[in-house]
Amino acid sequence: MHDLRSFIASAEKAGELLRVHRETDPLTEMGVLFGETEQPLIFENVRGYPGWQVCGELVTSRAAQALAFQVERSQVVPELARRMQSAALPGRNVNTGPVKERILTGHDVDLRKLPVVVHSQEDGGPYIGSAMCVTKDPDTGIQNVAMLRMQIQDRNRTGTAFAPRHSWMHYQKYEARNEPMPMAAVIGHHPVLDLAANSSVPYGVDEFQVAGSLLQEPLEMVRCETVDLMVPAHAEIVIEGLIPPGIREDEGPFGEFQCYYLTRTRKCPIFEVKAITMRRDALYRHIQATPSTVEHQALVAVPMEAHLWQRIKDVDGYIDLKDVHVPPWGACFVVLVKFTPRLEEQAKSVLMAALSSSYAHPKIAIALDDDIDLTDPRDVFWAAATRVDPAHDLLQIPHARMHSLDPSGKLVTAPGAGHQRVGGKLGIDATKPPTCRPKDRYDWERVLPMGHGNISLQEVLGALGSKGALR
Repeated sequence: MHDLRSFIASAEKAGELLRVHRETDPLTEMGVLFGETEQPLIFENVRGYPGWQVCGELVTSRAAQALAFQVERSQVVPELARRMQSAALPGRNVNTGPVKERILTGHDVDLRKLPVVVHSQEDGGPYIGSAMCVTKDPDTGIQNVAMLRMQIQDRNRTGTAFAPRHSWMHYQKYEARNEPMPMAAVIGHHPVLDLAANSSVPYGVDEFQVAGSLLQEPLEMVRCETVDLMVPAHAEIVIEGLIPPGIREDEGPFGEFQCYYLTRTRKCPIFEVKAITMRRDALYRHIQATPSTVEHQALVAVPMEAHLWQRIKDVDGYIDLKDVHVPPWGACFVVLVKFTPRLEEQAKSVLMAALSSSYAHPKIAIALDDDIDLTDPRDVFWAAATRVDPAHDLLQIPHARMHSLDPSGKLVTAPGAGHQRVGGKLGIDATKPPTCRPKDRYDWERVLPMGHGNISLQEVLGALGSKGALR
């Protein structure tokens, strides 16, 4: 059975896991420390929260993503794209599971006893950013899973910020009936569940069933104690409760994924907690929102990469597609596409496909040839600097719909009334001439140093880079 602990064990075996032994404060120190690594990280000694451990940055790097899917790094995106085409795999209901080892209700419920991290300096307080929030359509009974930020207000209340998507549609239905909406916030499981919760699946599809198809095994599901919802039995923590209709309270500020406090303080629904269930020695799973190279962006980027892979590979009938990368440093607004162009202006077709999809994020797309490392910004900008003629190789699209949290776009409706933005999009063709012009293409071969690919300075120095505990 795959869960958070099995993933941590695999990361440790692969030499990817970092452990911090010194006492570390989740309220003043962990935010910056999580932002300084792309490796899975565990804090073993949490100041003010004896007995707890906090983990995060589990699938920020391509190496860790490959561990999660048990494939080679180069196969993460195409394999995820393949699995996302599979039918959703229903879970297997069980009577109990590890997440029921401790059951807290009534006055025993206290969110302040969880080692919740403060992400950014001006945040309105500790935010749970890793909760896979489970709701269900009151008409169909089909569950939805979404990651919603939750600001701890007091012992048993949080603010809850909804994106205008499926969970919000559920809440609008309950509110129209003047009924509270049941919700369960699941914290800590195999990171493939986190990726599934951030995938752009159609309304009416349960993301936990999608996670089953991505893991290639059904999830064991158990019923909540106080609300009629099913949650993964092997989770670390589940927070159960109700979101009452018609109540809005101040929420924020919160450092968003694009590294601005764009929404500041606003009125949001509240979550009234009725129960907390957890493992006896539960791990707290943290997902850091800022800076721009952390796991929050990666969890959105990887499903987007798989979606764009599926979309781009069939452009013009066939694209010799090598890789798609949505770099975290681009706030998920930049898409890099590596392929071998065969025909004249084929890159333009690729760029148009990359800039239009079910995701609103892509604003800048760069088409790159098969000799470029998409994970190296220096390589990407070298190609842009030497292979782009701005007079001919730019594709500009004015007055397009943009992501609602892209601060460069023009706000055309006020927050709370759709929060829509419009602006321009840009495609950049940084490819070499196509293979139908072999001589011209040969003239653009890059210079490589003698011995490239055969030897490295680390090997010569005998410093292969040890990975282990930070003290």
